[in-house]
Amino acid sequence: MQSDELTFSSKVDAWIPGVVIVSVLASPVIVFLAPARKPVASTTWMIVFGAGLFTLALVGWMFATTAYVISGPDLRLKSGPVRITIPINTITRIGRGSIVGSAIALSLSRIEIQYGRFQSVLISPKDPRAFIQAILARAPNVTIEDLDEYR
Repeated sequence: MQSDELTFSSKVDAWIPGVVIVSVLASPVIVFLAPARKPVASTTWMIVFGAGLFTLALVGWMFATTAYVISGPDLRLKSGPVRITIPINTITRIGRGSIVGSAIALSLSRIEIQYGRFQSVLISPKDPRAFIQAILARAPNVTIEDLDEYR
């Protein structure tokens, strides 16, 4: 690990694990309660439980690994199988993440990082103030919009 490497964990909204658990448990309950003329085949149960285990493993991987790492000249975003590297000198703007959509985040309290020509990503660092200050220390020309509380 480099001495100039900073790792910021993701904020996690308390309700997200509950939604995941309910979603995973809903499939077997629906299969069990669904009206059928014959019993549910064992292969159907295996598929339902296999899909549930796969979903739990993927979500668990995301919860265990979602982080934002400032390493030398790069910002590395990681969450489960997703890996994005952004050269810090290409970041043009950091602002409030008002877009509802996919993000490398485990919270709806997000910030948007715009970089390159037309690229952006939503993240949710647990300590947004420290994250933004670390970016500004490496790229002081980054525009900060609508985030005065984090300066």
